[in-house]
Amino acid sequence: MINKKKLAATLIAGLLFLPGIAIGAPDNGTVIQSNGKLLSAMPKPAPESRRIILLSAFQAAELYGFGLQHRNASIQYSIFSKDFKKVMYPQFVELNWVTGVSSPWITKYEITKETVINPNSEVIEMRIDSATSNGPEPSMLLTISLVKDHNSWVITGVEPNP
Repeated sequence: MINKKKLAATLIAGLLFLPGIAIGAPDNGTVIQSNGKLLSAMPKPAPESRRIILLSAFQAAELYGFGLQHRNASIQYSIFSKDFKKVMYPQFVELNWVTGVSSPWITKYEITKETVINPNSEVIEMRIDSATSNGPEPSMLLTISLVKDHNSWVITGVEPNP
């Protein structure tokens, strides 16, 4: 019999430890030991065959929202284009790969609009709902630009809407 909780935890851990995805430690010489092997704590380039393949722009935006909600820059970074990674890497390092703060926290994210520019480019609008200990906060809208790169969708930019 398969333990569903253990299987889910293993799948999530596997996703986070794929080559090319940061595992969340600052660049201070820290290494993590796993099964007797020392692993670098910072992202490494991944071979194309080991990338996460996201079959739709919607799927990529949903994963980005999940990364935001869980304050996990590693997840967010994993779906950025090469150029956007170059822009965001220094910021994520400065934040120790943790995005967001304890309050407010994201209670819900939802894709509210999907605009197809062409078969290889889309813009998605996402609403972020948050709250504090005092109750709900006003929603925030994000515009997420995506392109298809090597049969997978990647994020090329994220802008807050006024």
